[in-house]
Amino acid sequence: MKIQLGRGSYVPLSSARTELQCVNVSGAKTAFANIKSFWQRDYPDVSVAKGTLLMTVDLEDYRRQELRDHLGTPQAPSPAEVERQAHALLDLLDEINARATFFAVGRLVAELPRALWERIIKSHDIGCHGFEHLRIAHIGPARFRQDLRQAKEVLEQAAGQPVVSFRAPYFSADGCNPWYGEILAEAGMRIESSQRCWRVPRGFRGSYPLEGSGGRVTAVPLPALGLGHKRLTLIGGTYFRLLPLGAVRQLLRLAQNRGFIPTLYLHPYDIDPHAPLLHYPAGRYIKHRLSAWMRRLGRRSAAVKVHALSRDFMLNSLEGVFGAARSEHL
Repeated sequence: MKIQLGRGSYVPLSSARTELQCVNVSGAKTAFANIKSFWQRDYPDVSVAKGTLLMTVDLEDYRRQELRDHLGTPQAPSPAEVERQAHALLDLLDEINARATFFAVGRLVAELPRALWERIIKSHDIGCHGFEHLRIAHIGPARFRQDLRQAKEVLEQAAGQPVVSFRAPYFSADGCNPWYGEILAEAGMRIESSQRCWRVPRGFRGSYPLEGSGGRVTAVPLPALGLGHKRLTLIGGTYFRLLPLGAVRQLLRLAQNRGFIPTLYLHPYDIDPHAPLLHYPAGRYIKHRLSAWMRRLGRRSAAVKVHALSRDFMLNSLEGVFGAARSEHL
């Protein structure tokens, strides 16, 4: 028996079950071997000129979420900052004629002005990033189902059309199948972009049916290396900001040569060097202060790198690549 991994690409079902590993890498020795093999230069030299680069954006209130999770108390929203950063990123995407999937946090629908949502849906696609941006592995299936239903409802009201793609907050769906796939399928999701893999089956061509979804949800994984939730995910966020452009291009090329669809994920704050630091109580939370400082590095060069990649790739949304029609208005 065979299953379809992508348009025109198939792999035996038994092979997919035994070889595809979108799970945490266990053991430092295994992780080191994977990282070493990633940098080997014996891959065929596949040109990436004007190939497809999946452009994805995690639209979220970073300031509120980080302080809420670290301090353990509810935090005030910062809609003005999120709006300003989102418009700056939209300006950049307009300049390079890119189409992106905006994985949006549901509660932002009520906090951001209608004009911003109208600008997003004019040229891009809206995906779901949960309602409260909570770690799925922590909240469990019952609460995830409720959070997803609430987010999908408000995001579809904002978009005026079905929302069919999902990305787990913090890429936090590891170890949650099959119930994670079952709940996404129940909600009508068609595309999932949270799985992080390194080992893939022979003949892999960028996607596969998500476990538990009964074939109704297509997982489009990102390649990742390392241990735990801090794996190097190719490529976006901190790694995209800190690595030089040449390294980013090489990583995307190597991911493509392993069968992945090259993917870039950004947050609006990734291109904002002027945002103030997160404020923590004096004398405490040293680790989180350091993390917040690291997240500011490379923001001045991020937009320049996106411009450069637009000369190598056609930047498209998940919906654009996988045929999720934008004309299916509610």
